[in-house]
Amino acid sequence: MAVGMRVNDTSNGYGWISIVLHWLTAIVVLTMFVIGTMSQGAAREESLALVHLHTTIGMTAYVLLWGRIVWRFAVGHPGPLPKQGIAFFTVGKYFHFVFLITIAVMLLSGPLLVWSGGEAIHVFAVTIPSPVEKLARVQHALRVVHGYTASFILAAMILHVLAVFKHTVLNRDGTFDKIMIADGGRNDRLAAGTNKAKA
Repeated sequence: MAVGMRVNDTSNGYGWISIVLHWLTAIVVLTMFVIGTMSQGAAREESLALVHLHTTIGMTAYVLLWGRIVWRFAVGHPGPLPKQGIAFFTVGKYFHFVFLITIAVMLLSGPLLVWSGGEAIHVFAVTIPSPVEKLARVQHALRVVHGYTASFILAAMILHVLAVFKHTVLNRDGTFDKIMIADGGRNDRLAAGTNKAKA
């Protein structure tokens, strides 16, 4: 298979499955965060419309987002590139796992937040009724969890962008290229060349 058509991850690079899942998830999560934040300060009618849009996007992309999470936990991360520091790589890897867990929490708390209010979830013209009656205390707890998790995701996204800046501008170690182009073979060759040089 040609390098440009590499589908699966290699030991030192991401394949197209990981790359596509990464960027689609980034677009969905960022969009939902912006809409959710806008709904907090909007007038009632506009807020309801924004919440409906937020829920519709989330439920439409539900399988995609879970697929992103399951895929990364199943296949793990490619190893570090020659210029990457192993300590920062390890911290980044486990922080990424925590980031994915917070997305999973949002995927669980979101629908449960609506249902615990005794309300149905509306996705376009489809209605998913609540399986329970209104549970005020449960809804309050879920709202708190959903809110704090959203705040963590915002902080994580900011750190993620700063890390991209560090790798791209300061270190120039090729880390950002790994999630842009499925050229794991090139990264494998670079790693192999470095190992030979050390030997």
